[in-house]
Amino acid sequence: MRALIGCAAANRLLAKIDDAFAALTEAEPPARAAADSRALAEIHYLRGNLRFARGEIEACRNEHASALDFALRLDQPEWRARALSGLADAQFMDCRMATALKHFSECVELCDAAGFTRIAVPNRVMMGHCRVYVCAFDAALDDMRRALETAHRLGASHAEMFALHGIGLCLTEAGRYDETGEILAASLEQAQRLKARRYEAMILAACAEQALAEGRAAEALSLVREGLAASEETSPGFVGPTLFSLLALAEQRPEAREAALAAGEALLTKGAVGFNHFWFRRCAIEWALRAKDWDAADRHADALLERMAPEPLPYSSHFARRGQLLARIGRGAAGESDARDLAELRGSAAALGLRMDALGEALRH
Repeated sequence: MRALIGCAAANRLLAKIDDAFAALTEAEPPARAAADSRALAEIHYLRGNLRFARGEIEACRNEHASALDFALRLDQPEWRARALSGLADAQFMDCRMATALKHFSECVELCDAAGFTRIAVPNRVMMGHCRVYVCAFDAALDDMRRALETAHRLGASHAEMFALHGIGLCLTEAGRYDETGEILAASLEQAQRLKARRYEAMILAACAEQALAEGRAAEALSLVREGLAASEETSPGFVGPTLFSLLALAEQRPEAREAALAAGEALLTKGAVGFNHFWFRRCAIEWALRAKDWDAADRHADALLERMAPEPLPYSSHFARRGQLLARIGRGAAGESDARDLAELRGSAAALGLRMDALGEALRH
């Protein structure tokens, strides 16, 4: 039983999702027969992480709730911390980033108090990811850099890669492309060395966006296709929609662009990790503005706001509002107040450290 759980944990890190599920399915009956709460907490925790990778929101939440239940029976802080981390993941997947930040913070606080340093590291990185969407970029980078230093000191290679890739993604999402190059290259090399294909796909998405921002469209297209291959090999719901939105920006053929957007939306509808809604709609809005398809810009902005309605977030609000205002201006239907609103929006984004127009300006040149 313990060997099977260990195999599942290893296969999760290697993105061998089906193999990991199979090992847990085999491990669960003897764990239940032995009423082994620790093993059952671990089984549900790992299965919840696998559901996260597949973008299966409710199943992820249910598995981590079960893990927490078994952890509370044990009264073991370690497994309570892990279960809190899993519940935070479920909120993150559901685009409730502020709620997820609360859970991740509780987990890290528990870990710091109990000395669970290795558990704290990835959860501190996830605190940083959550802060991106409340536009607390400097605090996000502080979390991730602190986690990176700890992971390096511990010699925890996977955690180090995870922290480094988080820094690169934070800078990318803030539009700070001039700061991402070496970080993304280093995190990609680490992910490839560790055979962490899911994270490789995610890093390739950020590398493709950086290439687009720097006018290297052919390279961006190659990076996106490489990322999609890794995504299909592992779990398309993890980062597939994001990659398809970047494919739409990198492709030159109109029909290919439309097909990419349709494929990305289909994955979002099927179920995907929450950050895809932000990345996909942000890029789709950019594609629509570039194509002067003002109705499409409005549709994607509205879809982003609707998805965030249960828990509105500054990041989504900024990009959706920008898309709506630029679409109105593009139609020639804008009034004096719209231009003023756009200037104020840009000013507030800049004050937060969000270079909201960076990708759009690069694509126009």
